[in-house]
Amino acid sequence: ASFIDAHPELNEAARTFQTSLAEPLEQILRSNPWYEPFAEVRAFAEFVGPNSFAGKHKTDDPKEVVLFDVMVDGYGMLSPWKFVADFQDLPIARVVYEGKFTGQFAEDVRKGKYRVAEGVVCKGGKTPDDQWMAKIKTYDYMARLKQAFADRWEEFWE
Repeated sequence: ASFIDAHPELNEAARTFQTSLAEPLEQILRSNPWYEPFAEVRAFAEFVGPNSFAGKHKTDDPKEVVLFDVMVDGYGMLSPWKFVADFQDLPIARVVYEGKFTGQFAEDVRKGKYRVAEGVVCKGGKTPDDQWMAKIKTYDYMARLKQAFADRWEEFWE
């Protein structure tokens, strides 16, 4: 209750997760023998609507929960390839690029080539021990942050 009081725009998040993602996620985890030896799995998802911005949501907008990562206790974060292979039938973050992480790719994201509302999370590595992640936001998102938050815009940036 205190969380909802502090973040009223998130009051639908748990219910939306329960009604849309919880059961199919559990079904995948229980039916795939790879997950059987693990006691705990953490799902990371974003609660989003058509007019969501910087973690704020419009009360009347329809919202969804989009899965973007899974961490397995005793193993670590799934590789991007395993994540997509195992959860591709669920609402997951869209894969916009596969290939070498270069400065050109980062600049293409920033300039809006991949048509993402905010930016991308880049992931690589084959095992939990060599995995890496990086966020890249678009210039358009930066401009919207500066307009909405003035001197505080960097709090919401990469």
